[in-house]
Amino acid sequence: MSKSKSKLIFDPLHGYMKFNSICLQIIDTPEFQRLRNIKQLGSCYFVFPGASHNRFEHSLGVAFLANQLITNLKNNQPELKITDSIINLIEVAGLCHDLGHGPFSHIFDYKFCSNNDKIKFKNHEDRSCLMFEYIINKYKINLDLKEIETIKELINPKK
Repeated sequence: MSKSKSKLIFDPLHGYMKFNSICLQIIDTPEFQRLRNIKQLGSCYFVFPGASHNRFEHSLGVAFLANQLITNLKNNQPELKITDSIINLIEVAGLCHDLGHGPFSHIFDYKFCSNNDKIKFKNHEDRSCLMFEYIINKYKINLDLKEIETIKELINPKK
């Protein structure tokens, strides 16, 4: 993973959030931008119109907090030998963990996908991994195969 530029994005809850260059490349894709139109709380928005948080905002916050958490662990527990590369991979995984959500968020998984035999990937975690890999390949984002597999394992652990 390259260590080039970063960018600050303002969030009303977290303040200025800094993202690495890989995250920025992913954020700038139409596939990630579509998360702006998926409500974090699904159909609750129809009952509680103030519940307008979306998957885009949520994913940015998860990436930011994941970075803060793992950086704090690195600084306070050096025996863990956490590298900057690991921190970057965890940040990317936090950013991409919800890429596979469909309309109405979890309701899409439980009511539409689970009852449809034509849909192979019934949960959003599997679809998030597929979407992540699609973005990496389509936009030629500089991650090697081991980094891609690590991020996918963080998004949807098999163990």
